[in-house]
Amino acid sequence: MPARRRMLTLAFIILVSASTQAQSPATFSFSIDPDVLHPGETATIAVNVRIADDWHIYSTTTPPGGPHPTEIVLNTGRLVQVGAPIQPEPIIEHDPNFDLKVEYYGKSVQFGISAHAPADTPVGLTELSGSVTYMLCNETSCLPPETETFSLRLNIAAGAIRPEYIFAGDISVTSALESDEDALSGTGSIVEVHAALNEGVGAFLYLSLTMGFLALLTPCVFPMVPITVSFFTKQSEGDNAPSRRKSIVNSGVYCSGIITTFTGLGVLLAGTLGASGAAQFAANPWVNLVITAVFVAFALSLFGLFEIQIPASILNRLNSNGGNGYLAILMMSLTFSLTSFTCTAPFVGTLLVLTTKGTWMWPILGMLAFSVAFALPFFLLSLFPQGLRSLPRSGGWLNSVKVVMGFLELAAAMKFLSNVDLVWQWGLLSREVFISGWIAISMLCGIYLLGKIRLAHDTPVETVGAGRLLATIAFFTFSFFLLTGLFGSPLGELDAFFPPYGSQGSITQIRTGHSEGLVWDDDYQAALGEAARTGKNVFVDFTGYACTNCRWMEANIFPEPEVQALLEKFVLVQLYTDGQGPEHEQNRTLQQSKFGTVALPFYAVVSPDGGEVVRFPGMTRYKERFRKFLSRGIPKRLTDL
Repeated sequence: MPARRRMLTLAFIILVSASTQAQSPATFSFSIDPDVLHPGETATIAVNVRIADDWHIYSTTTPPGGPHPTEIVLNTGRLVQVGAPIQPEPIIEHDPNFDLKVEYYGKSVQFGISAHAPADTPVGLTELSGSVTYMLCNETSCLPPETETFSLRLNIAAGAIRPEYIFAGDISVTSALESDEDALSGTGSIVEVHAALNEGVGAFLYLSLTMGFLALLTPCVFPMVPITVSFFTKQSEGDNAPSRRKSIVNSGVYCSGIITTFTGLGVLLAGTLGASGAAQFAANPWVNLVITAVFVAFALSLFGLFEIQIPASILNRLNSNGGNGYLAILMMSLTFSLTSFTCTAPFVGTLLVLTTKGTWMWPILGMLAFSVAFALPFFLLSLFPQGLRSLPRSGGWLNSVKVVMGFLELAAAMKFLSNVDLVWQWGLLSREVFISGWIAISMLCGIYLLGKIRLAHDTPVETVGAGRLLATIAFFTFSFFLLTGLFGSPLGELDAFFPPYGSQGSITQIRTGHSEGLVWDDDYQAALGEAARTGKNVFVDFTGYACTNCRWMEANIFPEPEVQALLEKFVLVQLYTDGQGPEHEQNRTLQQSKFGTVALPFYAVVSPDGGEVVRFPGMTRYKERFRKFLSRGIPKRLTDL
């Protein structure tokens, strides 16, 4: 049936039924939960409808061209309506009057909307008013659309954000589209954690273990692979090399140390420095200097410059307790925990938020499960050198493997030195200098493998075997690939390790298809003021100096033409949370109090009055998901611009 004919039929039915009906067959009642709300929380307004006789009411998602869908609007009050209306699964049937499938409910139904109190909502009693526009039909006639108004009272009281009243719809963009590979983007938010808590210990442990395995895919973990192998390579050398049984024990100590230090350090820092304490500690320049020194020391030791030995007094005491070498292994597990804190923040940071609310059991249990999954692959890696040592004629080429590992540790050390440079704003280790350093390391490693450089304990390379030749080609190819990055070309996954574009350690201008790039503010209140003047919403980027996932997003997702075109429709503000000083403290407080998380990266869109529109927690490798998130945050009048 043509659309015009359907509309004429609908108009006729309405006119006939309007003349025969004196009173609406539907009765409404309204309620709000909770009736006491804290700033930053979201209440649910329930709309209960009872329908007489054989009438029915239509869903909020009824397709256009047919009956009028139910519309629920919050008109006035201090709260902001967020998300789509809430409704049960409707009955879907073909309606011959409209010649299309309609969605409806009969007898009774409960709709709902989410009303969010922005973080700056004044405390006190407030009145909310709104309206419901609906249409009723039966088998023979329809009533014209009517509007029912409502008014509810709500008390806004001071207090911390309660997880059960955080708007779950805020992560719908991610959770509705996520796959196994990208679950890290959305899973681990405080809503997901709270949902798992409600389901019980099993669901919570499953979430924790899953997040632990997914965290192995993050860039922070990659440098620890050669470091773990090279450390245990040193352990397996010499006349006092451990037996196979001893190697298994040492690997177990290493993984146990990771689990213990990761959990203990996280909870300790949360208790002393707050939920963001772990991230602050990982970004602390002095901590990064120590890690840099450790990696450089191991590299020089692998080059044969000196032997790393535990002082005799300590060694004798450890030997007397059967603990030879355990102290060094535990120190390596502590280094592992420190280097991985930044990338694991999406889940760990959310867990640690619970400690600020007085809940300690769940964070400890979750971090234990998380770190067990996180450490398990490194148990196998730590056994790898023992397997190499058992191969025949392993002496000469095994020393070459050690030296190559030393080059890799120097490359990793540059990453942590870069963190220091960014936090203290030296401006010495720019992206170009960093890439140049990696090019030099890769070239020298290739030259070494050809036998043109000899270090201590090396045997002369009389011939170049197939393995050495392939490895040399790989290092030279990698050097030429890095060379393209000096001229502005993106380097994919590696961009996560490099300093951001720009000499000041921020993304004030990201290199994109437009030469002018994207201009970012660093003042949240100023961004809100600019949004009020321009009518745009504010895109908030919570980031960190030592956040490798943040760098990956800045280098691989933000420069995409479609993403950039959407970002240009926002007022952009970038807030660093892992630096030192009152400015960064304010940014941390804002993120935790307003959004209930300390994870990095974290993206949110807020309206000019500070109300949250939509959020996107974490890193994603899928441009389309991020694009859809941004599209939801753009006011309709700007969509077609």
